[in-house]
Amino acid sequence: MKEIKFDRLGFALNVDANAAYETNAEELYRAALIGADKSRSKFQQIYGVKDRVKLGLVEAASMVKPGACDFDPSDIDISQITLTVCPIMIGTAFCVEDLESSFLSDQIGKGSSDFKQPAAFMNFLYETVANKVDEELELITWQGVSSTGATYIDSCDGLEYKLSIDPTVLSAATASTVTSANVIDKLIEARNAMGVAVRRKSDFTYMVSQNVYDALADAVSTNKASGLYYVENVELKFQGVSVTLADGMSDDVIVAGSLSNFVYATDLLADTQSFNFVDFMKTTLVRKIGLRTDAKINFSYKIGAEIYFHKP
Repeated sequence: MKEIKFDRLGFALNVDANAAYETNAEELYRAALIGADKSRSKFQQIYGVKDRVKLGLVEAASMVKPGACDFDPSDIDISQITLTVCPIMIGTAFCVEDLESSFLSDQIGKGSSDFKQPAAFMNFLYETVANKVDEELELITWQGVSSTGATYIDSCDGLEYKLSIDPTVLSAATASTVTSANVIDKLIEARNAMGVAVRRKSDFTYMVSQNVYDALADAVSTNKASGLYYVENVELKFQGVSVTLADGMSDDVIVAGSLSNFVYATDLLADTQSFNFVDFMKTTLVRKIGLRTDAKINFSYKIGAEIYFHKP
Protein backbone atom coordinates (compact mmCIF):
# COMPACT_ATOMS: atom_id res chain seq x y z
CA MET A 1 0.00 0.00 0.00
CA LYS A 2 1.43 3.37 -1.00
CA GLU A 3 2.24 5.70 1.88
CA ILE A 4 0.25 8.92 2.00
CA LYS A 5 2.29 11.96 2.92
CA PHE A 6 0.46 14.54 4.97
CA ASP A 7 2.25 17.45 3.39
CA ARG A 8 0.66 16.61 0.06
CA LEU A 9 -2.78 16.85 1.68
CA GLY A 10 -2.06 20.23 3.19
CA PHE A 11 -1.82 19.10 6.83
CA ALA A 12 0.22 21.59 8.90
CA LEU A 13 1.73 19.51 11.69
CA ASN A 14 4.16 22.18 12.87
CA VAL A 15 2.50 25.30 14.29
CA ASP A 16 4.43 28.54 14.20
CA ALA A 17 4.91 30.22 17.58
CA ASN A 18 3.34 33.39 16.21
CA ALA A 19 0.20 31.68 14.93
CA ALA A 20 -3.10 33.35 15.77
CA TYR A 21 -5.59 31.45 17.93
CA GLU A 22 -8.55 33.84 17.77
CA THR A 23 -11.98 32.27 17.78
CA ASN A 24 -13.84 32.62 14.49
CA ALA A 25 -16.58 34.95 15.69
CA GLU A 26 -18.13 35.11 12.22
CA GLU A 27 -18.92 31.40 12.27
CA LEU A 28 -20.65 31.68 15.62
CA TYR A 29 -22.53 34.75 14.39
CA ARG A 30 -23.62 32.85 11.31
CA ALA A 31 -24.70 29.80 13.32
CA ALA A 32 -26.69 31.95 15.74
CA LEU A 33 -28.61 33.72 12.95
CA ILE A 34 -29.35 30.51 11.05
CA GLY A 35 -30.39 28.64 14.21
CA ALA A 36 -29.07 25.22 13.26
CA ASP A 37 -31.14 23.41 15.88
CA LYS A 38 -34.17 25.69 15.70
CA SER A 39 -37.34 25.59 13.64
CA ARG A 40 -36.34 28.56 11.45
CA SER A 41 -33.37 26.61 10.09
CA LYS A 42 -35.85 24.25 8.39
CA PHE A 43 -37.49 27.06 6.39
CA GLN A 44 -36.46 28.16 2.92
CA GLN A 45 -33.37 30.31 3.49
CA ILE A 46 -32.80 33.56 1.58
CA TYR A 47 -29.50 35.32 2.28
CA GLY A 48 -28.03 38.67 1.33
CA VAL A 49 -31.29 40.67 1.62
CA LYS A 50 -30.49 44.32 2.44
CA ASP A 51 -33.99 45.79 2.24
CA ARG A 52 -36.55 43.59 0.50
CA VAL A 53 -36.83 40.60 -1.78
CA LYS A 54 -39.53 39.39 -4.14
CA LEU A 55 -40.46 35.73 -4.33
CA GLY A 56 -42.21 34.37 -7.39
CA LEU A 57 -45.12 31.97 -6.96
CA VAL A 58 -46.32 29.64 -9.70
CA GLU A 59 -49.59 27.75 -9.49
CA ALA A 60 -50.56 25.40 -12.30
CA ALA A 61 -53.62 23.31 -13.01
CA SER A 62 -53.27 19.70 -14.12
CA MET A 63 -50.52 19.45 -16.72
CA VAL A 64 -51.34 15.92 -17.88
CA LYS A 65 -54.45 15.39 -20.00
CA PRO A 66 -55.83 12.67 -22.26
CA GLY A 67 -54.12 12.53 -25.64
CA ALA A 68 -55.85 14.46 -28.46
CA CYS A 69 -55.03 16.22 -31.72
CA ASP A 70 -56.03 19.65 -30.41
CA PHE A 71 -53.72 21.64 -28.15
CA ASP A 72 -55.44 22.22 -24.82
CA PRO A 73 -52.94 23.83 -22.44
CA SER A 74 -53.54 24.44 -18.75
CA ASP A 75 -53.28 27.94 -17.35
CA ILE A 76 -50.41 28.86 -15.04
CA ASP A 77 -50.89 31.66 -12.52
CA ILE A 78 -47.75 33.65 -11.79
CA SER A 79 -47.61 36.03 -8.84
CA GLN A 80 -45.12 37.33 -6.30
CA ILE A 81 -44.82 38.34 -2.68
CA THR A 82 -42.48 40.95 -1.24
CA LEU A 83 -40.56 40.39 1.99
CA THR A 84 -39.13 43.44 3.75
CA VAL A 85 -36.45 42.69 6.32
CA CYS A 86 -36.38 44.24 9.79
CA PRO A 87 -33.13 45.84 11.05
CA ILE A 88 -31.92 44.51 14.40
CA MET A 89 -28.92 45.25 16.60
CA ILE A 90 -27.15 42.50 18.51
CA GLY A 91 -25.19 44.11 21.31
CA THR A 92 -24.10 43.51 24.87
CA ALA A 93 -21.43 44.40 27.43
CA PHE A 94 -19.81 42.19 30.05
CA CYS A 95 -17.99 42.89 33.26
CA VAL A 96 -14.67 41.10 32.76
CA GLU A 97 -14.55 39.87 36.34
CA ASP A 98 -18.00 38.29 36.12
CA LEU A 99 -17.22 36.69 32.80
CA GLU A 100 -13.96 35.27 34.10
CA SER A 101 -15.75 33.68 37.05
CA SER A 102 -18.35 32.16 34.77
CA PHE A 103 -15.67 30.96 32.35
CA LEU A 104 -13.59 29.37 35.11
CA SER A 105 -16.60 27.54 36.51
CA ASP A 106 -17.42 26.22 33.06
CA GLN A 107 -13.88 25.01 32.48
CA ILE A 108 -13.64 23.36 35.88
CA GLY A 109 -16.83 21.47 35.09
CA LYS A 110 -15.18 20.17 31.90
CA GLY A 111 -12.09 19.07 33.77
CA SER A 112 -9.75 21.55 32.05
CA SER A 113 -6.70 22.83 33.90
CA ASP A 114 -5.68 25.55 31.44
CA PHE A 115 -7.68 28.62 32.44
CA LYS A 116 -5.49 31.24 30.76
CA GLN A 117 -5.54 30.23 27.12
CA PRO A 118 -6.90 33.23 25.15
CA ALA A 119 -8.51 31.10 22.47
CA ALA A 120 -10.51 29.09 25.02
CA PHE A 121 -11.58 32.27 26.80
CA MET A 122 -12.75 33.97 23.61
CA ASN A 123 -14.47 30.82 22.43
CA PHE A 124 -16.42 30.73 25.68
CA LEU A 125 -17.42 34.38 25.29
CA TYR A 126 -18.56 34.06 21.68
CA GLU A 127 -20.43 30.82 22.30
CA THR A 128 -22.25 32.37 25.25
CA VAL A 129 -23.38 35.30 23.12
CA ALA A 130 -24.26 33.12 20.12
CA ASN A 131 -26.43 30.79 22.21
CA LYS A 132 -28.34 33.73 23.65
CA VAL A 133 -28.86 35.31 20.23
CA ASP A 134 -30.00 31.95 18.84
CA GLU A 135 -32.59 31.62 21.61
CA GLU A 136 -33.92 35.16 21.25
CA LEU A 137 -34.19 34.97 17.45
CA GLU A 138 -36.28 31.83 17.76
CA LEU A 139 -38.70 33.70 20.03
CA ILE A 140 -38.88 36.56 17.52
CA THR A 141 -39.52 34.01 14.73
CA TRP A 142 -42.84 33.12 16.31
CA GLN A 143 -43.90 35.69 18.90
CA GLY A 144 -42.61 38.97 17.47
CA VAL A 145 -45.04 41.90 17.07
CA SER A 146 -43.19 44.97 15.82
CA SER A 147 -46.01 47.45 16.52
CA THR A 148 -45.48 47.18 20.28
CA GLY A 149 -41.73 47.70 20.29
CA ALA A 150 -41.50 46.99 24.00
CA THR A 151 -38.87 44.24 24.10
CA TYR A 152 -36.40 42.45 21.83
CA ILE A 153 -39.21 40.05 20.81
CA ASP A 154 -40.92 42.97 19.12
CA SER A 155 -38.04 43.71 16.75
CA CYS A 156 -39.94 42.12 13.85
CA ASP A 157 -43.34 40.57 13.19
CA GLY A 158 -43.29 36.86 13.91
CA LEU A 159 -45.24 34.04 12.32
CA GLU A 160 -47.92 33.78 15.02
CA TYR A 161 -48.95 37.38 14.41
CA LYS A 162 -48.84 37.07 10.62
CA LEU A 163 -50.83 33.83 10.59
CA SER A 164 -53.43 35.23 12.99
CA ILE A 165 -54.32 38.19 10.73
CA ASP A 166 -54.27 36.34 7.41
CA PRO A 167 -57.82 35.32 6.36
CA THR A 168 -56.48 32.74 3.90
CA VAL A 169 -54.83 30.68 6.65
CA LEU A 170 -56.77 27.63 7.86
CA SER A 171 -57.66 28.43 11.47
CA ALA A 172 -58.71 25.95 14.13
CA ALA A 173 -62.46 25.53 14.56
CA THR A 174 -62.13 25.92 18.33
CA ALA A 175 -58.71 26.87 19.61
CA SER A 176 -58.19 25.97 23.26
CA THR A 177 -55.58 24.84 25.76
CA VAL A 178 -53.82 21.66 24.62
CA THR A 179 -53.49 18.77 27.05
CA SER A 180 -52.59 15.11 26.85
CA ALA A 181 -56.32 14.40 26.80
CA ASN A 182 -57.08 16.38 23.64
CA VAL A 183 -53.79 16.69 21.77
CA ILE A 184 -54.54 13.74 19.47
CA ASP A 185 -57.88 15.27 18.48
CA LYS A 186 -56.14 18.60 17.86
CA LEU A 187 -53.62 17.01 15.48
CA ILE A 188 -56.37 15.05 13.72
CA GLU A 189 -58.21 18.34 13.14
CA ALA A 190 -55.02 19.84 11.72
CA ARG A 191 -54.51 16.84 9.46
CA ASN A 192 -58.08 16.90 8.16
CA ALA A 193 -57.96 20.64 7.48
CA MET A 194 -55.02 20.27 5.12
CA GLY A 195 -55.52 19.33 1.50
CA VAL A 196 -54.22 15.97 0.35
CA ALA A 197 -51.80 17.67 -2.04
CA VAL A 198 -50.09 19.42 0.88
CA ARG A 199 -50.01 16.31 3.05
CA ARG A 200 -48.33 14.40 0.21
CA LYS A 201 -45.30 16.69 0.26
CA SER A 202 -42.19 15.11 1.73
CA ASP A 203 -41.59 18.04 4.07
CA PHE A 204 -45.12 18.21 5.48
CA THR A 205 -44.86 18.52 9.25
CA TYR A 206 -46.53 19.65 12.45
CA MET A 207 -44.66 22.45 14.23
CA VAL A 208 -45.73 22.70 17.85
CA SER A 209 -44.92 24.57 21.06
CA GLN A 210 -43.12 22.95 23.96
CA ASN A 211 -46.28 22.21 25.96
CA VAL A 212 -47.99 20.64 22.92
CA TYR A 213 -44.91 18.53 22.25
CA ASP A 214 -44.89 17.35 25.86
CA ALA A 215 -48.64 16.68 25.79
CA LEU A 216 -48.26 14.46 22.72
CA ALA A 217 -45.37 12.56 24.32
CA ASP A 218 -47.50 12.02 27.45
CA ALA A 219 -50.55 10.98 25.44
CA VAL A 220 -48.73 8.25 23.57
CA SER A 221 -46.32 7.07 26.25
CA THR A 222 -48.83 4.44 27.33
CA ASN A 223 -49.72 3.50 23.78
CA LYS A 224 -46.36 2.91 22.10
CA ALA A 225 -47.34 -0.55 20.93
CA SER A 226 -49.84 0.92 18.46
CA GLY A 227 -47.00 2.34 16.39
CA LEU A 228 -49.24 5.14 15.17
CA TYR A 229 -47.80 8.07 17.03
CA TYR A 230 -44.37 7.36 18.45
CA VAL A 231 -41.11 5.81 17.36
CA GLU A 232 -38.99 5.06 20.43
CA ASN A 233 -35.59 6.76 20.58
CA VAL A 234 -35.89 8.26 17.10
CA GLU A 235 -38.27 11.21 16.93
CA LEU A 236 -41.77 12.16 17.90
CA LYS A 237 -44.23 11.57 15.07
CA PHE A 238 -47.96 11.64 14.53
CA GLN A 239 -49.22 8.93 12.20
CA GLY A 240 -45.90 8.84 10.40
CA VAL A 241 -45.53 12.62 10.06
CA SER A 242 -42.73 14.36 11.94
CA VAL A 243 -43.60 16.64 14.83
CA THR A 244 -41.14 19.53 15.04
CA LEU A 245 -40.57 21.29 18.33
CA ALA A 246 -40.61 25.07 17.85
CA ASP A 247 -39.51 26.24 21.28
CA GLY A 248 -40.03 29.89 20.35
CA MET A 249 -43.79 29.41 20.04
CA SER A 250 -46.35 30.56 22.58
CA ASP A 251 -48.10 27.83 24.56
CA ASP A 252 -50.79 25.76 22.80
CA VAL A 253 -49.72 26.65 19.26
CA ILE A 254 -49.90 24.12 16.42
CA VAL A 255 -48.85 24.93 12.85
CA ALA A 256 -49.22 22.34 10.10
CA GLY A 257 -47.85 22.70 6.62
CA SER A 258 -44.97 22.17 4.27
CA LEU A 259 -41.65 23.46 5.61
CA SER A 260 -40.72 24.80 2.18
CA ASN A 261 -43.76 27.09 2.39
CA PHE A 262 -42.06 29.06 5.18
CA VAL A 263 -39.31 31.59 4.51
CA TYR A 264 -36.47 33.01 6.57
CA ALA A 265 -34.79 36.01 4.94
CA THR A 266 -31.67 37.72 6.29
CA ASP A 267 -28.73 39.79 5.13
CA LEU A 268 -26.46 37.19 6.74
CA LEU A 269 -23.89 36.73 4.01
CA ALA A 270 -23.34 40.43 3.53
CA ASP A 271 -22.67 41.51 7.10
CA THR A 272 -20.52 38.89 8.81
CA GLN A 273 -17.63 41.36 8.72
CA SER A 274 -19.54 43.79 10.97
CA PHE A 275 -19.06 41.65 14.10
CA ASN A 276 -17.28 44.11 16.40
CA PHE A 277 -15.62 43.38 19.73
CA VAL A 278 -14.23 46.16 21.98
CA ASP A 279 -12.20 46.02 25.18
CA PHE A 280 -13.28 49.23 26.98
CA MET A 281 -10.28 48.92 29.30
CA LYS A 282 -8.18 50.17 26.38
CA THR A 283 -10.40 53.17 25.73
CA THR A 284 -12.40 54.39 28.75
CA LEU A 285 -10.56 52.29 31.39
CA VAL A 286 -13.83 50.59 32.29
CA ARG A 287 -13.22 46.88 32.89
CA LYS A 288 -15.87 45.74 30.45
CA ILE A 289 -16.05 44.02 27.08
CA GLY A 290 -18.51 45.26 24.47
CA LEU A 291 -19.83 43.38 21.48
CA ARG A 292 -22.08 44.55 18.66
CA THR A 293 -23.23 43.55 15.22
CA ASP A 294 -26.21 44.52 13.08
CA ALA A 295 -28.40 42.31 10.94
CA LYS A 296 -31.73 42.19 9.12
CA ILE A 297 -34.35 39.46 9.39
CA ASN A 298 -37.82 38.47 8.19
CA PHE A 299 -39.97 35.41 8.84
CA SER A 300 -42.86 34.71 6.51
CA TYR A 301 -44.61 32.19 4.27
CA LYS A 302 -45.75 31.94 0.66
CA ILE A 303 -49.25 30.43 0.57
CA GLY A 304 -51.50 30.97 3.59
CA ALA A 305 -54.17 28.57 2.32
CA GLU A 306 -51.71 25.70 2.75
CA ILE A 307 -51.13 26.35 6.47
CA TYR A 308 -53.17 25.26 9.47
CA PHE A 309 -52.90 27.46 12.59
CA HIS A 310 -54.09 26.73 16.13
CA LYS A 311 -53.69 29.29 18.88
CA PRO A 312 -56.18 30.09 21.68
